[in-house]
Amino acid sequence: MELNRNRHNRVVYSLALLSLFFAVSCATVRVNTLPPPPPTAKLRVFVQPFTGPGRWLVPHEVFVKNQILLVERHLEATGIYEVVNSRDVHEVVGDQALTRDRMQRNDWKLAREIGSALHADYVMIMERAKKKGAVGEQEFVFNNVMINTRTGKRFESHTNLGRITKSDRSQMKEIARKTYRDIFNSAKQDMLATAITKSEHMTSPKKTVAVPPLTVEEPKSAAASAPKKDEQPAPVKGSKQEVTPEEQAEATQEPQERELVKETEAERALTQESVPGGRTKLVVYDLEAPEHYRPVALILTEALREELFLLKRFIVVNRENLEQVLKEMALQQTGLIDEKDAVKTGKGLAANQIVTGRLGMLGRTYVLQAKRIDVETLATLGLVSTRFTQGQEDEVLSRLPGLARGIAGLP
Repeated sequence: MELNRNRHNRVVYSLALLSLFFAVSCATVRVNTLPPPPPTAKLRVFVQPFTGPGRWLVPHEVFVKNQILLVERHLEATGIYEVVNSRDVHEVVGDQALTRDRMQRNDWKLAREIGSALHADYVMIMERAKKKGAVGEQEFVFNNVMINTRTGKRFESHTNLGRITKSDRSQMKEIARKTYRDIFNSAKQDMLATAITKSEHMTSPKKTVAVPPLTVEEPKSAAASAPKKDEQPAPVKGSKQEVTPEEQAEATQEPQERELVKETEAERALTQESVPGGRTKLVVYDLEAPEHYRPVALILTEALREELFLLKRFIVVNRENLEQVLKEMALQQTGLIDEKDAVKTGKGLAANQIVTGRLGMLGRTYVLQAKRIDVETLATLGLVSTRFTQGQEDEVLSRLPGLARGIAGLP
């Protein structure tokens, strides 16, 4: 009799838990809408971490707080993104329980709804989970999904962490970087298109921004590089100035492969030399750009930096180290760094060469120019240029490997 009563109680308890689960999972999440935030050309991102089933060394609440802080620091440091703050998120969903299952249903409908209410361009869903490994031991996986709030396009990254112990927590920072690189590489075309659309809206009606051509220097000593008294100072970066006929002609010119790759005699002599001691250390600076086009320029810079790295010809200094040295030198990479300071910073990083460039507008045409400079001789080793318009995001990204080879002095 007692056995039957206990069995009955367990069944009732299980049914109650099941009913509670369905009630919670099926409950409608009320979503409030925020007033539009101040206009920005940056990509606005809503970040939501989740924890899979199981026992964890770090509690879910601590994981969420740490993960949002880590992602916020990393994304905002790139200059491309603006992470939605927790206050805005609370205004939209309050204390309602959000689960990954809820967010994912109906093609991530709730995730997109919340993202839209937050005026976010993208929703980033992060999840730590556990699975059984090949030998039956539990392994940890880190899943990341980035969703375009407007179109619903998804970009995913899955990292298998193997077995994680307390001593391995320091790996999370590097894992976050790797996850970001994976997401960026798969979503860069979509991000570029979104950034261009936002920039276009912020700069309507279109204004022409002068793009002075990058100059090519012959090899010379640092002492010989000082300007002469009679020389005119270079135009102040970001200042308004008229487009010269030569610049207009260059903007409207249609090269056969829609890009210009130029070499100097100095470039041929210097780049044909082998480097027996290893690869050349290279600093790639952010492309200069008017304020509203900065995210566009930064996305292109990040993609170009990756292409130069993939050539396996250079040791490319990561952006974090570059920012640290700039900070120590009381400089900042605002896209307007002086070339003299760029060379000085390159030397501070023990780099052999640097890459500088700019993104400007001529009419409705984007013009991208970049060059590689030897920090000792100040010689220009490679000079490239290309142009594109809105809607050609895929095309311009497909040209970047060729531009990288042109910058590197490769055929």
